[in-house]
Amino acid sequence: MKKDVTSTALIFTDFKAIGNVPRGLYRLRNKPVIEYVLEAVPDEVDELVISVRDERDKEAYTETAEKYIANIHLCAGGLASTLTSYMSYSTSDRYLVLPCDAPLLTQEFTKFLLDTCSRFSAAIIRDANGRPEYFFSGYRKDAFLRASNQAAADNMDEIVKHIRNALYIYTGALRIFDEKMVLLYRVTSGTEARRAERIISSRLKNI
Repeated sequence: MKKDVTSTALIFTDFKAIGNVPRGLYRLRNKPVIEYVLEAVPDEVDELVISVRDERDKEAYTETAEKYIANIHLCAGGLASTLTSYMSYSTSDRYLVLPCDAPLLTQEFTKFLLDTCSRFSAAIIRDANGRPEYFFSGYRKDAFLRASNQAAADNMDEIVKHIRNALYIYTGALRIFDEKMVLLYRVTSGTEARRAERIISSRLKNI
């Protein structure tokens, strides 16, 4: 009997490439950066989804999707459109949203985001200036779709305004998961990739 899908991790890939390489497929220590993200998804997640912009990206990420038994969702819009379109036919109740370029994520942190959505309608990280980090967040399906219908525009800022019982988590509080605060580090260039490799190497030495 097929297991009911109640939680989904959606990995967003529609970012500027690094050189000519799709960002999620840029290699760190001989492994695509998106694989570090997929491996940081909590074991309790029932469904993995890789969101891509077009058919070319779909083809590029197919091998990774097959390796991790993930679905590929094609949506040309931004994060708000992607979530709304996928939630509309998915059976999941909780959604974990992560970017494809954050190789220093940990299961402890992503599980916290997902578990928070059992008690709140949304769990959203905010930086020191109060800006939301929507690519590190979690949502309850019904609350998000209601807010999407009420919003005046199809973007995350407008939708989140209408989500009741959302929990905002300031980045400073994340020290409980990582004293060095590199959990949210994203690889957007070759220079940042090399720094991430050094951090990963250091972590492995301390295991």
